[in-house]
Amino acid sequence: MSSDNVKYRLQRIQTLNGDQEVVLKQVWAYILKYFGYELDFNNQDIQFRQCFVPSTSTSHFDESQGLPTGGLAKSNTRGSLNSTKSSASKKKMGLFGSKKASSSASTANQGAGAANGSPPANSKRMNQIQTQSSAERYVPVDLPSETIYSVYAHHYKSAYEYADDFDGSSAAPSGGNQQQNGGGAYGAGAGGYNDYNDDVNSINSIETFVTAETTLTDYDALPPQIFDSNYKHNNSKGGKKAYGGRIGHPNQQNNGYQQQQQQNGFAAGGNQVDIFQSTVNKPVKAHPDSSMLQFLSQYNAKDLHQTLNKIQRNDLLDNLVLKFIRARKWDHEKALEMLFKSLNWRANEFPSDDWVMEGDSVSYLNGTNQGFIKNFTTEKSWIKGRDKNNNPIFMFQAKKHLTADSPLPQNQRYAVVTIEWVRLFLREVSESVDTCTIVFDLTGFSLKNADYATIKFLADVFEAHYPETLGFILIHNAPWIFSTVWNIIKNWLDPVVASKIHFTKDAKELSKFIDPTLIPDYLGGEDTTRGYYPIPEPKDEVPPKRKDAEYARLKRERDILFTKFLETTKKWVESTNPQVSDKYLKDKIDLNIALSSNYIQLDPYIRNPGIYDRDHSLTVGH
Repeated sequence: MSSDNVKYRLQRIQTLNGDQEVVLKQVWAYILKYFGYELDFNNQDIQFRQCFVPSTSTSHFDESQGLPTGGLAKSNTRGSLNSTKSSASKKKMGLFGSKKASSSASTANQGAGAANGSPPANSKRMNQIQTQSSAERYVPVDLPSETIYSVYAHHYKSAYEYADDFDGSSAAPSGGNQQQNGGGAYGAGAGGYNDYNDDVNSINSIETFVTAETTLTDYDALPPQIFDSNYKHNNSKGGKKAYGGRIGHPNQQNNGYQQQQQQNGFAAGGNQVDIFQSTVNKPVKAHPDSSMLQFLSQYNAKDLHQTLNKIQRNDLLDNLVLKFIRARKWDHEKALEMLFKSLNWRANEFPSDDWVMEGDSVSYLNGTNQGFIKNFTTEKSWIKGRDKNNNPIFMFQAKKHLTADSPLPQNQRYAVVTIEWVRLFLREVSESVDTCTIVFDLTGFSLKNADYATIKFLADVFEAHYPETLGFILIHNAPWIFSTVWNIIKNWLDPVVASKIHFTKDAKELSKFIDPTLIPDYLGGEDTTRGYYPIPEPKDEVPPKRKDAEYARLKRERDILFTKFLETTKKWVESTNPQVSDKYLKDKIDLNIALSSNYIQLDPYIRNPGIYDRDHSLTVGH
């Protein structure tokens, strides 16, 4: 898979300007400090954008290298709720009032500082920038430091070795909820098995694990090597080579990369290292800091840490964080408040990550959650095809939705699982596709189909927990009676969501957004197929792959990748030199992609087959 020629959408990790990168650094600084990861930033300085240095490539980034955020030009179809100024034109004014992105680190910081005051005269951080920038050297993260790893693995019990399914003897029964006690990114996984492949017993021995001649990563598109064979404990040499060209095109690999990966393992020089064993008896006490912002004190750091670990799938973690930042107009404090509230929602209110791993099969086969299943068996919705912006299309036939069919909590679960399935159709790396389009077909709609409570939930959930996820919302063929409903629900909509809504009345208007070959024939298009519900079989009650030696390897690999990501993010945030920061930024992009690739390989071990796996329309990729 090649991403060399991908033109990424603007305001993603691959296409930030200097001002935008500074805000992302600031948000990550708060996240790291909140979770207790050591960061050379005091609370006095962290609130000022001037205390963060943008990278060389972002400071000089030309927005013509990326796709406009809006993509397809908005059409003034009947009743469209278009904003008067496109997001692309707004970006030309810059985040902080400048006419274009900053052309240097100093310019970017001046613009940023003007927006939120200036650090005090005795600022430790500003003194570091002034005195240390020229002397800073790039030190790649070949392995995470023991401090970072210990906080992640032992304080938060996030390492695979703490998971319920670590040795295969305590895997939870099928149903998916066992993930909550898993301790790792995905815990025991939905479905679970009570007996592992015999290889698990051997892979759980350090000697077998670290000497296995298997590729540490089998990514089709992993950038220059993640684990260097010349690693030294002082991190003084070796590491990842920065790839050339604009960030976001991480496929310029070193010759022989795949072969060398097969020989490396976790450390090099023939002296294999198991970082879990080297730190398990030397625990580091983390000190989460909730004093920085008032709202942080209401949350449990361990809950949110586990959820942040689980939320990333085949998408990119930095781009997920950026969705919350964009949704709050690059206000770091509001973005953090929104993000943390959403992580808590997943952890303690709506276990979205567990529900999507369980899918629909368990409920169908066990006769539970009947309202949830009724939403599927009515065959009123389906995910199929791409719109003219290449976004996946979710089609919903409103006339098949009856309020009497299912109670609100079951409808909410149906909505959340469907949104999570849509996420698996996205392609952030290979195609820069990170939004979807929804078509509400109101043909035959009547008031018995008007489910105000579920509509209100959808409006809230897209605004608060899945921001920047919607491409277009097409309300098609609305009858006059819908005006009564519309007058109520339009007041619930976030202005950004409302700006994406378009009313279409016939196939010609619909074809401005969707190719006629994908418009159902009953709506005047050419597609003669319909969405259907593939009945689950007993085999669908568990993930398609048994947990074996490869599963254990991937889980350990994920721990290393995630802690390398955290360590690299720390270095990137702390960097005082634009050129050095640029190298860490490129490493971050590499690790984003590596984590995505790791999930893709883990997916068949941890997720029960859903509708789109069973009808073979979904292939999880990035």
